[in-house]
Amino acid sequence: MNDVPVDRLMSTGLTAIERGAAAADAATKMLETDVNSLLVVEADGTLTGMITATDFVALVRDNDPKDRTPVEAFMTTEVVTVSRDDTVADLSEPTAHGYTHLPVTDDDGRPVGVVSTTDLTAHLSRAG
Repeated sequence: MNDVPVDRLMSTGLTAIERGAAAADAATKMLETDVNSLLVVEADGTLTGMITATDFVALVRDNDPKDRTPVEAFMTTEVVTVSRDDTVADLSEPTAHGYTHLPVTDDDGRPVGVVSTTDLTAHLSRAG
């Protein structure tokens, strides 16, 4: 059960936004696509950050949510990522530290999927 590779449970329908996009645009994209996180990418697709619903709570608390604050002003930049070959066991440390969305990246740092605690919970409930 713990040796299942990440690519068997990750979501591949990625929702991303380019660095420099406005916070309001990111919020609209999250609402329209019904996701709780956005990957922030450079123009070449390289992962540069991540925005979660929690980040938006802090933004609204600290700013006017309709301003043109760019996403890089409030995104998480120290993004913990995993690879396709990592296993469920490898996810235990980052999820124990509170990470709820882990981007899965290729060797070039481009996102290929996301594993959420929801994905992990669903996998463990099916295995149990």
